[in-house]
Amino acid sequence: MSLYDIIITSKWVSFYQYTRKNYNDNAKNEVRCMEKLPEMSDDRSRYRENAVHGTPQFPMKLYINNFQWYTNHVIDWHWHPELEFAVVLAGSVDVSVNDSVFRVSEGEGFFINSNTMHMERPAEGSPEPLMATVCFMPEFIGDCGGDLIYRRYVAPVVSDPFLRAMKLIPQIGWQGDILAKLREMHAMYGSEEWGTELLLRNTVAQVWYVLAVNLRVEPQDTQLRAAAGLSEQRLKAMLSFIQENYSRELTVDEIAASANISRSECFRCFRSMISKKPVAYLNEYRLKAAAELLLGTDMQITEICFACGFGHSSYFGKMFRQYYGVTPKQFRTQSRSLSR
Repeated sequence: MSLYDIIITSKWVSFYQYTRKNYNDNAKNEVRCMEKLPEMSDDRSRYRENAVHGTPQFPMKLYINNFQWYTNHVIDWHWHPELEFAVVLAGSVDVSVNDSVFRVSEGEGFFINSNTMHMERPAEGSPEPLMATVCFMPEFIGDCGGDLIYRRYVAPVVSDPFLRAMKLIPQIGWQGDILAKLREMHAMYGSEEWGTELLLRNTVAQVWYVLAVNLRVEPQDTQLRAAAGLSEQRLKAMLSFIQENYSRELTVDEIAASANISRSECFRCFRSMISKKPVAYLNEYRLKAAAELLLGTDMQITEICFACGFGHSSYFGKMFRQYYGVTPKQFRTQSRSLSR
């Protein structure tokens, strides 16, 4: 990883959020995608990209994703309540969804269901990928109440444990139609022309119509649904617990207890879902938090060490160097010289 990549990431904070309070808490901050914001006291980062995916009044958003904006060029594990469709405009992307991985090349795309854990990274040997993405809340298609459209065409898809994601390829006619609609929306990116919102909503509805008609998802047995999504829900609970408590000493037993499971089941969930051990994920999260504090504050390195949950400065320095290739002091000094 280059130091430049880390600095860029700090200024264009990741497209996604790592907690589930990402919508209503932030909806008031209606800004354009990729617009720099002033420093926010309630966030560790100096800049925040628009992570709202629209507003309550218009709950959808278009994005252009350049992987150079992310740490290690990876959109790390995350989930969000919005439905997500994407088309790859250049390069190839490896999409991880729970315990599976599929490759999406230029001209192809993918669908990610609501609240599904996923990660994207450039495919090995691929030039830097570029993606056009649209995210929208389920109620953008049909109201989440007694609405016929929502009950018949949206809820069965959103609640289906076996449809967490799917690859879209142009060789399959109806999937090619969806990809064409995604490119239509991509062409509207940044448009302020009067009536654009109507065109976007209609196009999203057309995309969903094609998906719903061709999949024809029927409600599944409730016990089967609960069993299929159990590991994912447990992992989400543990990741949220880590993100809320990383600044203090944590044990694997505490992480497991946050999801009401045993220590061995905790290891199994992490291994099967994101191919990491709990402590490895915890340390990576702490190191990323430390890097943001080094870039965005004047805190002493020792203060940052303890603020991010590391009990010893020597261990912190060793872990930081292993992960970033430089010491915390070198990281801060070099980043400031590059920023000038």
